[in-house]
Amino acid sequence: MKKQTLLGAIALTTLAVGAAGTANAQQYTVVSTKVGASTVSAAATVASEVALTATTSKGSIGLAVTPSASAILPGGNSVLSFTLTGGHTFGTALTPGAIVANGACAPTTTISSGGLATDSTVSFLLSGLGGCTNAVPITALIPAQLASTTTALGVSTTFKTELGTSIDGGSASLANVVKFAPAFKVTTTADTVTTAATLASGFKSLTADVALGTVVVAVTANSKGIDDVTKVAANGDVTKADFKFVGNQTAKTVTLKYDATAIPTTGLLSVNNPVGNAGAITAVFGANDPIPASTYTVDTTLTVAAGFTAPAATGAQSLQSITREGTTYLIPWVSSGTLAGTSGNSTVIRIANIGSAASGAISAELLTSSTGTAASTSLVPLASSIPVGGELVITGQSLQTAIGSNFGRGDIRITAEAQPATLITRRFIQNVASSALTEVSLGRSATGGTEPVN
Repeated sequence: MKKQTLLGAIALTTLAVGAAGTANAQQYTVVSTKVGASTVSAAATVASEVALTATTSKGSIGLAVTPSASAILPGGNSVLSFTLTGGHTFGTALTPGAIVANGACAPTTTISSGGLATDSTVSFLLSGLGGCTNAVPITALIPAQLASTTTALGVSTTFKTELGTSIDGGSASLANVVKFAPAFKVTTTADTVTTAATLASGFKSLTADVALGTVVVAVTANSKGIDDVTKVAANGDVTKADFKFVGNQTAKTVTLKYDATAIPTTGLLSVNNPVGNAGAITAVFGANDPIPASTYTVDTTLTVAAGFTAPAATGAQSLQSITREGTTYLIPWVSSGTLAGTSGNSTVIRIANIGSAASGAISAELLTSSTGTAASTSLVPLASSIPVGGELVITGQSLQTAIGSNFGRGDIRITAEAQPATLITRRFIQNVASSALTEVSLGRSATGGTEPVN
């Protein structure tokens, strides 16, 4: 009878506090703490690349359930429940000893329900909580087994009388007792200072800044498991990085370097123990052939030590492009003068200068040919400049004359030593017999996009 009266008083106290306003509401808390031999005694971060084993996936969580300052806990039976969230289980069957005596807070404990190795919820029947206060919390040592390294492990609790009346707020949770984050990271950063083939060199050399960016491999000291969270990933756990660089790379134009190491023109480079390297990617020009404008990317694959699963390859990450000073047009399907005479249709390209100063030189390069004419190895001059308000008209015949051979049907790159905003460029097909003009697509810009009509 005494027990029922006490429980009833507690229920009324709880209701009265709630009516007084949420600012004064009673609420116990649950936090991580060191309890006995707990392996997780504070919020822990485990490497998401850890290969979970029967050892690394298992540990124990120390918890303190702290009553609010004004709480009066029942002397009779109460039920304290713990649930592991995130899909994780206990891994080991619990015993009443999971509620660990803490000085004067030493309740008599039995397991009411749950608590099997495959469970995630356990309820303890407690009595004798009189010594448990805000200064002397209930402590528990709860086993845990990680099911995966994708969803954080949390703990939710409920605290009730045997009749189901909430005690001291009734429930409390603790998120991210164990969370997961990558230990291994590859960061690719493109340089922001322009790297360009220079007009003055005929595009055979580069501007002073030859940096294309950096590829940095780093390790974060996340734990290797919950069996011992003090064991963490280290720099040496990344044993190798395989890089695949894509972009123009030839001995006569441009090659790349990774720090001081030359990257083969295949673009494939393996580096042992890459953590700690600056990972600076620079361009080296060959000074033999004109350097084409090119984008550059790098795909990085890491090899890691035993006990970890290698992260996925980064996929193509952008470095800085190499551009050409001036304006470049890639024009496909250009007919030579000879082919125009037999087909009846001639290619006509008109470039007008709307700037405030005369342009620099206009040059061409033959890239492909249906007659087997060799591709250009240097710039072919077409005009020394275009005056202000003037124009340059380029035809298949003028290109054939400048190149010095009947190239048939080919792809041409035209470079103007002027900024794009100062030029209007159009391409036409002209009927040889009638001289009628039909405008067609100009082609592609030097970076591969469709050249805008300007």
